[in-house]
Amino acid sequence: MKEENKFKRKEDFNPFFQLHDGLVREYALPFPDRTGTVKITSAGGIGIIDSINYTTTITTPWQHFNALPFVEMNFMLQGNMYQTHEGVLNRCLYGKDYHNILFNPYSNEKNELIGTGTYRMFGVHIQPEKMIALLSGYIPELAPVADKIASGTSFVMQAPQKQLTGHMRFIFDTIWQCPDSPGLRSLFIESQILSLLSLQCEVLLKPSTPVAKPVKLQASDKEKIYHARDILTARCDNPPSLAALSKLCGINEFKLKKGFKQLFENSVVAFVNEHRLNEAKRLIYEGEKNMSTIAYELGYAHPQHFQRAFKKKFGVTPGSLLK
Repeated sequence: MKEENKFKRKEDFNPFFQLHDGLVREYALPFPDRTGTVKITSAGGIGIIDSINYTTTITTPWQHFNALPFVEMNFMLQGNMYQTHEGVLNRCLYGKDYHNILFNPYSNEKNELIGTGTYRMFGVHIQPEKMIALLSGYIPELAPVADKIASGTSFVMQAPQKQLTGHMRFIFDTIWQCPDSPGLRSLFIESQILSLLSLQCEVLLKPSTPVAKPVKLQASDKEKIYHARDILTARCDNPPSLAALSKLCGINEFKLKKGFKQLFENSVVAFVNEHRLNEAKRLIYEGEKNMSTIAYELGYAHPQHFQRAFKKKFGVTPGSLLK
């Protein structure tokens, strides 16, 4: 349920710890250059902000002061943005599937959406004493991190690879499908976030792999690659080959392939497949078309192929979204 928007500034999006546990609130975003919603809730010393932004034009960056000393778990689920945390991050690229654990109390934060489209940011804010207890009690490898929190020392732990597991995606897709009772809802949400923390720490503790040297992109190259993305989005049911796409956009195949991966954290093929499935999920929720029609309209040769791909990405079958 959406309520009358009481938030006038981004810095007002910190009231989840003032909510009763298990109470969920959804508001319209208070920005003039984009639309969207933000859901907030709290459960057992854990606050959640789940925001979705929709833009058709380049938007103005926004900034705010983090007045509460919480530990953040940040996940970029859709879209790309830059984030600055004074003293910790300087225009860090939050590409799709990027995630981190960050502690930077009483600091300024700045966010800049890249390009246009849909952006979903999922943030978990945990009270310091709770995070200290969790890390020191269950994850001895991260005891030094708990010590930093206890001493008020800022830090950021970034995932070595921008990749979310299927289990993590399932949590993001189902966390709001919770019981009606506030008590049970609070229990459900807290249990899901604790599972998410466990999965994220598992990724963070994995050794990092060497990062490929980025290809140098001029402003004109980026514009052509963004145009390629728009073509793929519009023609996801029957996308052009890489060779045909490079000709349409006036850029060589190598630079298109490498530059696309660099800008969007995805290969051309993976981007098309992901866009198809996200579009399928939107159409399913609209409820105006059956599964076979959706599958064929999005370019799947057989509905069974669509169902397998959907379950692999979201962890649930397409039909389960209608229940």
